[in-house]
Parts: sequence; C-alpha cells; structure tokens
Amino acid sequence: MSDTAHYRFQSDQAKRLARQVTDAAVREKLLEMAEEYGRYADLIEARAAEHVVAEAAA
Repeated sequence: MSDTAHYRFQSDQAKRLARQVTDAAVREKLLEMAEEYGRYADLIEARAAEHVVAEAAA
C-alpha cells in the first residue's frame, strides 16, 4: 500500500468511527484526525507531482 493510500484509508476509518460514536468530543476528534490524514495524503500527492514535473523539465 502506498503512503497516499495508507493515509486515505486511515482518513476513511476515522470518518467511519466518527459516525458510530455517540460522544460528541470523540466524534469531533475523529473528524479532525480524518481531515489531517487527508491533508497528509494531499501533500504526498502534491510532492510527487512536483517531482515528476521537475524530472520532466530536466
């Protein structure tokens, strides 16, 4: 599993758990974690894309 896929999976898991819990504070923290995992995945994808562009320009 790639790093991006791993972080997307973790984001999905956190969202799934957030839908199941009844404690509002726990739900909010899980949703924050899901967003953070999504940002990590986006960052990895952006860096990979920059690397490909840089190699193509060289």
